Amino acid sequence: MFVVASGLVCAVGLDAPSACAALRANISGFTDLSYLDNQGEPIVGGIVPDLGSNLKREDRVLRLLELALRDLLGRATIAATAQVPLLIGLAEPDRPGGAGVLADRVVGLIQDRLGLRFHTASRVFATGHTAGVEGLRAARELLQSGRVKACVACAADSFVNAPSLLWLDRHDRLKTTENSDGVIPGEAGAAVLITAAATEGQPVQVRGLGFAEEKASVKTEEPLLGLGMAKAARQSLEEAGFGMHEVAFRVSDVAGEQYAFKELSLVQSRVMLQRREEQPIWHPAQSIGDSGAAAALVGLVVAREAIAKGYAPGPRVMLFAGSAAGSRAVAVVDGGER
Repeated sequence: MFVVASGLVCAVGLDAPSACAALRANISGFTDLSYLDNQGEPIVGGIVPDLGSNLKREDRVLRLLELALRDLLGRATIAATAQVPLLIGLAEPDRPGGAGVLADRVVGLIQDRLGLRFHTASRVFATGHTAGVEGLRAARELLQSGRVKACVACAADSFVNAPSLLWLDRHDRLKTTENSDGVIPGEAGAAVLITAAATEGQPVQVRGLGFAEEKASVKTEEPLLGLGMAKAARQSLEEAGFGMHEVAFRVSDVAGEQYAFKELSLVQSRVMLQRREEQPIWHPAQSIGDSGAAAALVGLVVAREAIAKGYAPGPRVMLFAGSAAGSRAVAVVDGGER
């Protein structure tokens, strides 16, 4: 299946081209939030400028979704949305401050906001960081079934609210003046149009998907061996039909914690069977903060833009995503010869 168009809104841009250009330039979207840490210092985060700080968290996530979808629909040709399923990624229902509680209503709410109707096969994946890749898997199943010719996968999340910040802090995962090994809270909305066949323009192909569970998640005391992400990586590469040494670069949802960087290193040591001189890691969170359920699709949009415009290290990329609860997902994307 092919990703033929994209939309993105985040702390450094209100549309995909400008956001990706800012990320390429390493522009930071961080600012002092209207929340204080335990030392009375402002918490630093990545906030979407046009949203303001007083928007309630459920409305905030809906607005992020709406903006990302409007950006996508403004640059994609979709003759009839009623024939296109909408596959939405959200935070886990049990994450404080997340919008997973919207899962039963979000399809109807976003249709009303857009004034459009999507296919009745539309679904929601409230699985946090891996939600975007879950949407890609659902899109592949729908396209292979022949029921539809196109799908829209999208996701949105925000950590810019008191319950989410408190949850991060209580798990020693919030970056503050007293904790350097934490994440910077952020927010984003991302959307991609997926088709079964390549179209004109600059599509990229999703060649493989992999999923697994990691027992030694960031919430546990077990030693991290990287087994879950390595399993997901092997599965995605097997589907793609090539080895990790043939991948030009990686894009990860890592948001600052040493745990996540160590996991990526372990995966590379376990899965890379032949030597490669360079395989850089891109992590958009260094500019926009942790975007939660949107992170995987943010990575896909960034990779697609880089491949299409010729500044990626090469045409093949692996996307890595892992939730705090232990789910792991990897996607292999190929831009072909440019």
